[in-house]
Amino acid sequence: MTIMKNVNMKTKLLMTLALAFVAVSSMAQAQKPQKIGTLNMEYVLASLPEIKSIQSQLSTLQTQLQKQAEAKQTQYQQKVVKYQTEGQTMTIGDRQQLEREIAGLEEEMQTFASSAQTKMETKQAELMGPINKRVGEALEAIVAEKGFTHIFNIGVPQAGLEILYYIDPSYDVSNEVLKKMGIEPPTN
Repeated sequence: MTIMKNVNMKTKLLMTLALAFVAVSSMAQAQKPQKIGTLNMEYVLASLPEIKSIQSQLSTLQTQLQKQAEAKQTQYQQKVVKYQTEGQTMTIGDRQQLEREIAGLEEEMQTFASSAQTKMETKQAELMGPINKRVGEALEAIVAEKGFTHIFNIGVPQAGLEILYYIDPSYDVSNEVLKKMGIEPPTN
C-alpha cells in the first residue's frame, strides 16, 4: 500500500511540476518586454521654428473675432440701455420691436460665439496638421528604431496634448473584452 501511495504522490508531484513549467513558459512567451519612453510635446512644439508664425496667425484671428464680438456686445448694450431708459414711454409696438431686436442680438451673439470657437479650432487644426504629421512620423521612426512599447507625454497637461502618444498595438485588449462579452469584434 505504501508503494502505491508513493507512486501516486510522485505522479501528483510530477504533474504539478509539469503544469507549473507549462504555465511559467507560456507566461514568459506571452510577456513581451516593455520599453517605455517619454515625450515632452510642449517642449518639442516650442522648439519648432514655425510655431511662432502659427501662434501669431492664431492670435491675429482671435483678436479679429474678439473685436467683432465686442462690436455685437456694444450694439446689444445700447439697445438694452434704450429699453431701460425709454421703454416705459414707448408705444407698445415700438417696445415690442425693441424687445425682438434685443432677443435677436442675444441669439446672434450666442451663434457668433459658437462660430468663433469653431473658426479658431479649424484654423488651429489647419495650421498644426502638418506639424503634427511631422512629429508623428518622427515618433514612429524612433519607436521602430528603439523598440518602445509605450510613449508618455511628460509635459504640462493641456488641451490638445495627449497623455499617451504611442502604445504597441499588441497591448490592446479591446477585442478580447468584446469576445469576453460575447461580441464578435469587427474584422478590420
